[in-house]
Amino acid sequence: MKAKKPGSIPTIDTTQAQAGSLESIQLLKETMLIVFIDPKCPTPYDSEVLRTRSLGGTEASVIRVALGLSARHTVKVLQHNRTEPRVENENLEFLPISALDTAVRGADHVVFIQKAQYIDTVVRAGSARLWLWLHNFLKDEVPFFWQDHLRYKLGIVCVSQTHAAHTLRHMRSLVGYWATAGLMGRGGLLYQHNPIDEVLAPDPLVLRDPFKLVFFSSPYKGIEHVVSAFREAHLREPRLRLYIADPGYIKKCDPTLLDTPGITTLGSLPQREVLKHVREALCVFYPQRKRPETFGLVYAEANAVGTPVLAHDFGAAAEILSKRNPPMDTSQTAVVETLLDWVRNGGPSVQANPLFGTQFVVDRWLQFFAAPDRFIREQNLGS
Repeated sequence: MKAKKPGSIPTIDTTQAQAGSLESIQLLKETMLIVFIDPKCPTPYDSEVLRTRSLGGTEASVIRVALGLSARHTVKVLQHNRTEPRVENENLEFLPISALDTAVRGADHVVFIQKAQYIDTVVRAGSARLWLWLHNFLKDEVPFFWQDHLRYKLGIVCVSQTHAAHTLRHMRSLVGYWATAGLMGRGGLLYQHNPIDEVLAPDPLVLRDPFKLVFFSSPYKGIEHVVSAFREAHLREPRLRLYIADPGYIKKCDPTLLDTPGITTLGSLPQREVLKHVREALCVFYPQRKRPETFGLVYAEANAVGTPVLAHDFGAAAEILSKRNPPMDTSQTAVVETLLDWVRNGGPSVQANPLFGTQFVVDRWLQFFAAPDRFIREQNLGS
């Protein structure tokens, strides 16, 4: 797949991409050792947590990718706050960080999640290719330790083309980038979309409530903007109700903000319960301009179950949302008018994007690990 210039959104032929996937997978070594290191997760996580508890998008993506890769390779996921190992299957373990020295010995690829902590230990233990899997934007949300990229040929994996373009712009804005003739980028830059559960689909037996709205992101992602727009809409249509759920890992929300007519707080719910509410809703109500999404599982999962998202053209929204459900870039009053039109006439008809299905995404990771330099060249992001 050839991408357009950085910042543009590629049109991907899924048939060609799947054919390329099979061709690349045939080039794989019999077995590789792939190690993920998470030095920042709020709590330990694994597939049982994904099934039974509320979980952030980063952690859910790591679990799905690791499980998928373990069908072919040996995979280890190390977490800084895990105390006991968990064996998922014969090829996948979730381990405490105390196992680092042994776990990375002989690894083919080591992927740091969000921050390349422990990189010196990893380098001493072997000759693995090193990658930083970013899930947030650089500078405003996570620091960029350019020395690691320069010294260790540390490559960068982003979660959308929008995210990759932003990351490349930030790197090129640094004096050190040009002072080193761009060598801090020699590890390469690529993107892999976050995966969503492939069973997600519209359910014709579920009746949508034209007055039910849902918000299921962390409150720090602009909940004040969402509540403000809802209040204006509620004055116009008092039957509207907004249900709010959140992953529960960031407690930065003034509870009095949600003490508003028409708002119901659900707390932290497992994904299956959140998606039950989403299926029943007219839309996911997400008109915030505070925290841009680098990918936006909130977009992809809602569209996958047939629910549109009312959101601003912000971050990766235009890349991830269905073409039938384009984001807006307008005033709060226009947002309210659009919402009331959806109440009267129904929102756009949407469904899952096959590019975000777990197996498709895992196949792309398999292609990448089989031939990382070729994969990066084909994305042609300019790194």
